[in-house]
Amino acid sequence: MPNKNEEDTDLMEIRLKKETKLYWIKAITGAISALVGRLFIGLIGWPMFIWMLSFWFGFPFIIGFLISPYDKEEWNWKIILKTGIGIFFFTFMVVGTLTHTILKFL
Repeated sequence: MPNKNEEDTDLMEIRLKKETKLYWIKAITGAISALVGRLFIGLIGWPMFIWMLSFWFGFPFIIGFLISPYDKEEWNWKIILKTGIGIFFFTFMVVGTLTHTILKFL
């Protein structure tokens, strides 16, 4: 019979796996949304900023509910938004800047 510490450890591992998966999905989403926004739609400036914010705040909720069954006690909107904010912004800016630079030099 597992004791309380083993159950807590298992629950923590499951939660960390969910957060890690959400983190990497946000990293990929940041890069792809920048690429699509600049390369295919041609957004520059404020429209690109609004595009980034819509993916930054909107898309994680769709992914957050698809990754795992929604459990109010451990999977709330704060975790969904907080996880991977930095990597999303970083990948969006790097890919967006590189795409814009390449398009300007062509």
